[in-house]
Amino acid sequence: MLVDRGMKFHYHFLHVVARPLLSTLFKFEVFGAEHIPSKGGVLIMSNHVSYMDPVFMGAAVSRNLNYMARSTLFRPDIVKRFLSSLNAFPVHLGVPDRRAIRNALRLLKSGEMLLIFPEGTRSHDGTLGEAQPGIGLIAYRTDAVVIPAFIRGAEKVLPRGAKMIKSAKASVAFAKPLDMENFRRQKASKDVYLAIGKEVMTKISYLKNKSVY
Repeated sequence: MLVDRGMKFHYHFLHVVARPLLSTLFKFEVFGAEHIPSKGGVLIMSNHVSYMDPVFMGAAVSRNLNYMARSTLFRPDIVKRFLSSLNAFPVHLGVPDRRAIRNALRLLKSGEMLLIFPEGTRSHDGTLGEAQPGIGLIAYRTDAVVIPAFIRGAEKVLPRGAKMIKSAKASVAFAKPLDMENFRRQKASKDVYLAIGKEVMTKISYLKNKSVY
């Protein structure tokens, strides 16, 4: 698997090590990776059930991956530096975070890949929730390719509230890119943003319920 030459050295090192390690420990598999463009802005939208989700997603793609993480994780300062070194940036949940949205738009417009969990927080039982309102806005305001994804098994590897990793099979599946042309030709509005978010969650649900990829 080719690796993005634009990766930071330590990120590149962790990426090279992570894929075979996860494959050994969790029989980790990736489906639909061919849907991810090799260059240009890409917005990956995935379910969220575990702190292991960014790890599995980072190992699943061959490009440099940036991602949003809730602001409370960036304390203390040493944790902030570590997360930032892994291409994470904070987002404040429950309120419109214009700074996080600007960061997301900047990354996508510069041709980067960005992972966002549209539900905003980890699911308690794996049930899919609704997309946060700002998700559709970000997808609408760039020319980035939007790819729904589903992470399976992470909630067994590291359940919510657990402190120890467990042995379980895990995988990541990518859907074909969303057809954003119809949305983007419409005038920007809250209804359009909500429709985008709903479509994203519909595609994620389809991946969840698909028994064979």
